[in-house]
Amino acid sequence: MRPLLLLALLVPAALAGCATQQTLDAQSAASTREIDAMKQAVERLTAGQQSMDARLAKLESGQALIASRLDAGAGTQHNIDSLRTQLDGMNGQIAKAQETAEDAVKIARDSRLVSGKIVDSLRLNESMISYAYEQPELTAQGRAALDKLIADVKPKLPHVFVEIIGYTDNQSLDSQNRRIALERAESVRRYLHETGGIPLDRMSTISYGDLKPIASNISYEGREQNRRVLVQVLK
Repeated sequence: MRPLLLLALLVPAALAGCATQQTLDAQSAASTREIDAMKQAVERLTAGQQSMDARLAKLESGQALIASRLDAGAGTQHNIDSLRTQLDGMNGQIAKAQETAEDAVKIARDSRLVSGKIVDSLRLNESMISYAYEQPELTAQGRAALDKLIADVKPKLPHVFVEIIGYTDNQSLDSQNRRIALERAESVRRYLHETGGIPLDRMSTISYGDLKPIASNISYEGREQNRRVLVQVLK
């Protein structure tokens, strides 16, 4: 009786042990499969990362090449622009020198009957000659001052020579300043000839633009003083 009882107890235990081992084996196999799947996923990710790194390196290399070409081109263009700027400056200086030389020749030719001594002078400021709408215009005050000058000059002809010099501030380009100053001087010359009857060959006009300021161009008051026309009577 006892052996049978013992057998009855051992058989279920053995069966339970077999079931537990099967479960463990199944779990182990499942874990192995999961590990294998994870390894494969890691391998794929690694391969993809290497491919992306290679593409990125290629793009960076191309970017560096383009940047170096752009830098080289920019440097060349900068050199060209610099040379052009220097050439323009030299051309401007040459043009100014030619104009100054022509003015000097003109003065020497027209003033051949006078010694060059200044016997009278008149300075016209913006209250006497304005430049509205890019056209110089003598004001009543300016005409009155020129009428007085005409009365003093006419009795002395032809033994005097009238030199009319235009000046500006430095707020515009050199070429524009010279043009503005010359137009102001020419407007004075026309008035002296048309109203005062002074012969054109006894007068000359010169433009110095902003080259000879008498005050600082930093302040408005200084610029206002520099915008002027100087009339000099030479004997």
